[in-house]
Amino acid sequence: MLRIKERPLEFSFWPMERTTRRYGLGTRVFATDAWTVIRRSAERRCIAAHRNAALALLEQGEDFYRASESGVKAAKPLLLYYCFMNLAKAFVLTCQQRHDVNNAQHGLAERLDPPPNDRELVNAYLNAFQTAPAGPLPPAGNNLNNFDELLLAISGNAVPANPHRYDLPVLLPQIVPGHRLWVEGTRGDDSERFVSVEKIEFYQEPGPKHIWLRLFVFADDLRRVGITHQDLLNRSRIGGLFREVAYNETISDRSLVCLEQLNPVTYGHRPSDEVPNLVAAVRHLLWRTVLSTPPYRKHYLYAAPPAEHPQVLPQILSIYAITYYLGSIVRYRPHHFDRILADNFGPFIEAFLNDQPKQFLYLMASEFAEKEVTKAAIV
Repeated sequence: MLRIKERPLEFSFWPMERTTRRYGLGTRVFATDAWTVIRRSAERRCIAAHRNAALALLEQGEDFYRASESGVKAAKPLLLYYCFMNLAKAFVLTCQQRHDVNNAQHGLAERLDPPPNDRELVNAYLNAFQTAPAGPLPPAGNNLNNFDELLLAISGNAVPANPHRYDLPVLLPQIVPGHRLWVEGTRGDDSERFVSVEKIEFYQEPGPKHIWLRLFVFADDLRRVGITHQDLLNRSRIGGLFREVAYNETISDRSLVCLEQLNPVTYGHRPSDEVPNLVAAVRHLLWRTVLSTPPYRKHYLYAAPPAEHPQVLPQILSIYAITYYLGSIVRYRPHHFDRILADNFGPFIEAFLNDQPKQFLYLMASEFAEKEVTKAAIV
């Protein structure tokens, strides 16, 4: 097992942070208010010329967020979407991907399949549009598209086509909290797709200077959701990166399945220098829930049918896309929103609007701060 300063290195998306000389151990931030962390991170990371623009976006985004928490129902999805959009634009400035987001467009358009298959939500899809070529400012005649900008900033990947289709029935199961409500909404047509990861560990072989990861899941969890070990590798899109290896350890008499990284990373003088690259290879294949008690993050693999893989998004982007759709419905066809809430997926949508905003906020705070940010559990 990889040890840093004589302790096993704990897995996170930011286990190390760069100091003035080299990488040091990352820290966890406990915050009663994620907005404070986001503002301080923007102040620290933004170049001076763009700092005021980023902070103004954050100020307005926070106002939208506070308004959404004030007890409103009919306007809540719209308020949340504009909050998320402002966070996305501020993040693009903060990570210095662009120097100007003044004229950025949504980059998404909601559509329905043609009649007779034109029911809201179940026959709805989003067209996502590619953003302008890379550079501080877009070339003349090219538009910045917020969705693709956020996808690039979070994952380094772009929308694959112009446009690229994302079906709402494919996006909905990509949400961790409330996932079982989605299963209930399918009325037996689908089963659970998230598999809880019990632990993730770093390993080291000092001779050849290799480091790699191991993921551990419970065998009975796979049986419960009807997924074979090979299905998990294929459906969670980690089959090209991990393989199952023999493992005999149990926890509370529950057998563990060990998935080991196929290609270790070679380091030079210090393994800590390559840990960020090791994590970068897997971070967008993992889902998380933000917890206020240990272990503070719970990780999951998302076992989607292979046919849906082109529409599987990083966690933050799937939350963003669904919120855009609901916000568009509320703005342009509010009577359809009531119909959605009264339909099979109504309980899931209500849970999404109640639970996901704070999850999104703390996940984005972590991206801004480049360290795990969790809600402080204090009296």
